[in-house]
Amino acid sequence: MTEHLRLIAKQLENLEKMNLYLAYSLGRSRMFMPIENWDTLSNEQHEVLAALRVRFSEFQEHLSKTMRAIAIEEEVDTTRFGSVLAYMEKLEVIVSSERWKLIREIKNAVNHSYNNDSNQLKEFFSEMMKASQDLFDAHQNIIGFCNKAYGLIVSPSAEQKKTSQI
Repeated sequence: MTEHLRLIAKQLENLEKMNLYLAYSLGRSRMFMPIENWDTLSNEQHEVLAALRVRFSEFQEHLSKTMRAIAIEEEVDTTRFGSVLAYMEKLEVIVSSERWKLIREIKNAVNHSYNNDSNQLKEFFSEMMKASQDLFDAHQNIIGFCNKAYGLIVSPSAEQKKTSQI
């Protein structure tokens, strides 16, 4: 196995953990969704949403890095990330380049908006929760591609299996 494939394998391991963490935060946040009034959320609920935001962002970011690593392995021009997305769309890792760009915009909006407008925040988190399924799907598609193309197998660790049963 080449050093670059070892890097991809390590990224897949990390993505597996991030997937579980995001799924956990989604489950916790769904208990009080939709948010009707941002001002009535408890400190604990704000903490749950903060974790959701961070985990969504990290998962999206690392999926993108893994897509780029795969494109490099496949000798695709990675100068522009749009080329990487077009290749991922061709491989059916993502539904469309445009959808992935929208997900990135959601991530950026949630991370960089310091607006306390309840309606805007409610919309951000609602869109983020919907987009999470796209991230989970892309993750599974990356695993499938890497298994088929490189023989890389992702198996959750004992700790991950235990966490997923919570």
